[in-house]
Amino acid sequence: MAKAVHRSRRMRAVFAFALLASLSSCKKKDEDTASKAPSTPPVKVDLIVAAEAPSPDVLTLTGTIAADQRSEVTADTQGKVIAVLVERGQRVKMGDPVVRLDVRTAALSAREAQANLEAARAQKQLAEEECKRTQTLLDKGAITRSEYDRQATQCTATLQQVSAAQARADLITKSISDGLVRAPFDGQVTEKSVALGEWVAPGRTLFTLVDDDPLKIELSVPEAAVRSIQKGQKVELSAVAQPGKTYTATVSRVGGEIGRTRSLIVEATLDPQKELVPGMFAEARVVVGQTPRPVVPATAVARRGKLWHAFVVQKGELHDQIVQVGPAPEGQVSILQGVNKGDKLVAKVTEQIIDGLRVVE
Repeated sequence: MAKAVHRSRRMRAVFAFALLASLSSCKKKDEDTASKAPSTPPVKVDLIVAAEAPSPDVLTLTGTIAADQRSEVTADTQGKVIAVLVERGQRVKMGDPVVRLDVRTAALSAREAQANLEAARAQKQLAEEECKRTQTLLDKGAITRSEYDRQATQCTATLQQVSAAQARADLITKSISDGLVRAPFDGQVTEKSVALGEWVAPGRTLFTLVDDDPLKIELSVPEAAVRSIQKGQKVELSAVAQPGKTYTATVSRVGGEIGRTRSLIVEATLDPQKELVPGMFAEARVVVGQTPRPVVPATAVARRGKLWHAFVVQKGELHDQIVQVGPAPEGQVSILQGVNKGDKLVAKVTEQIIDGLRVVE
């Protein structure tokens, strides 16, 4: 009886093991079948082949926008400010009065100097007559040579007194005219450094004037690229203060020597525009040559975040490639890095184009 019970238990264990093995085999077959079945069907997309074409070599430089002329206008005479005729931001023409100083004391001094000048001229006339009479007496032998020389010296001294009095009068007259400070050139007042009632002395800055027509930018060109920069070359600018906009300039001056920083100072003049002002930081791009590179339509790359992406086809799947793009003919971009000549790319990148997507042409 005990043997029969043991045999029955063993048969049940064998049956259970066989059942588990059968279930495991079925599950493995189902998993293998599922893995072989495609997860998503291929998507039909338009593809293009990266062709090679000459593309510009661009030298990128940085600089600051500056005015064509900038001057800190100072006083040439002393006096109290009795009128300030300009304000910050105001535009003025060359010769326009901007500051008036109190020169009444100088005017009184001018009257005194003019009176002294007239007196010296009268003395000069008298001295000239005396010199003529002295010459006549010398010719007749009525006076000695020493007496003649003494009188001639007095005549010369009188002439010099007239010259000194004239210079004094001219100097005081100039100080009166300097009491009205004028703009030295056409421009815009960017800083006013004086107020009504202040006392100013010669050399004191009254206001700052800039001529912003045209604007210019100074660029430091590395020594290796100096030979590629020529006068008259076109420059493309973009300013931090005006994102998304570009401006044009022309190289107008090229420095004569390389400085301690191993760079050459180049000045470019901006074309007429109304948005940039002196002091703005700008990035300049200058085309210095051409190099054959892969060129694709602009639609074949897309900016996602701060990086440019292209999608290259490899074995029927898309691979997201981070690329560095450069300038090319209109409607196209050159690929500086990330794509090679002959690669197949998605012709138009959209939001549905993602890494790993299975595609067909």
